[in-house]
Amino acid sequence: MTLQEASSRYHVDLKSLQFYEQGGLLQGRLTEDGVLDYREKELQRAFEFHCLVDAGMDLCAFRRFVALQRQGPATAPEQIQLLRRCRCQLLEEIHKMQQTLDQLDFFIHQIKGGQPPQAEQHPFSGS
Repeated sequence: MTLQEASSRYHVDLKSLQFYEQGGLLQGRLTEDGVLDYREKELQRAFEFHCLVDAGMDLCAFRRFVALQRQGPATAPEQIQLLRRCRCQLLEEIHKMQQTLDQLDFFIHQIKGGQPPQAEQHPFSGS
């Protein structure tokens, strides 16, 4: 499968796949007609890496995770620890966004009721 085909299939930007290739995370085989072909397993792994980046895993943790994966199944506990840390960070971001959404809903509710937002009624004012 070509990178263009993989981009379409996995809904990953072609530039991201090319970046993974340049970084050595994705390796293709040259076919007889001079086209780079990528195995399904390699592309699936690239998609997994893309998900980690989208989830906000920092570069240091990402590099460590890739190194651990290359070492094999014996490193599974540390891989899981890195994934859980990333999950917690993502969950914190979701909670912050939910608080912001709740705040906006509160303002909308007040405006619909004809009452301007007041600090003493603000859900996060501490009053």
